[in-house]
Amino acid sequence: MEFNRKGISEQVADSIKKKIQSGEYKAGERIPGEREMGIELSVSRNTVREAYKILEAYGFLQVKHGTGVFVASPEHQIQKMTEAFFGSTEKIKDFFSVRKILEDWTVKWATENMNIDQFTELEQIVNEANEIVKGKIDYKRLGELDHRFHFTMAKNSNNEVLSAIMNYLIDLLSESRNQSIQIPGRALQSVQEHTKILQAIKQKDLELAQQCMKEHLESVERSITENAVIEP
Repeated sequence: MEFNRKGISEQVADSIKKKIQSGEYKAGERIPGEREMGIELSVSRNTVREAYKILEAYGFLQVKHGTGVFVASPEHQIQKMTEAFFGSTEKIKDFFSVRKILEDWTVKWATENMNIDQFTELEQIVNEANEIVKGKIDYKRLGELDHRFHFTMAKNSNNEVLSAIMNYLIDLLSESRNQSIQIPGRALQSVQEHTKILQAIKQKDLELAQQCMKEHLESVERSITENAVIEP
């Protein structure tokens, strides 16, 4: 294969990416090493190394030292993208703008598709959270339940891409959530807001459920930004 001299590493990276996207290299599969790939593409080993670094940065490859270079899973790619877009304090408003859009669809699809067992799972999460805030609060467990509530909603939408994206979006603020939930009154408020969302879904009141979710995310955003819990 011939490449122009300018930006050769980027061109090699593009060539390998096309092989991944076409299915020639599949998720979880070990791809040729630097020397072998260099021979295949008629480029130097150093060029392949740089191309692998580019693809690793974008989430297409995972380098496992001592083992080799592997095609990353779609979930890993999504994680890399969300980290790049939402990993800083300055972008917190952008983060919540995107999350509001996704959660709006999450509520819609969950309301339309959720069966009795799935609703019961959500109800159990909310009920446990309500019990926790009545006594001495276990903030670690409450944080886990907060994640489970939103992820279960996404999972019940029956949209795998949405589920994966929401999982990593929620994870990005895990440390900040664990801090913000300890702000006086925040834990109880979040649980009450989750309860309202669940009640609206139970009533099949889509408009109310979406409004409750919007208000919940806005209040969480205010708590995080006003109390400066996001790390730079």
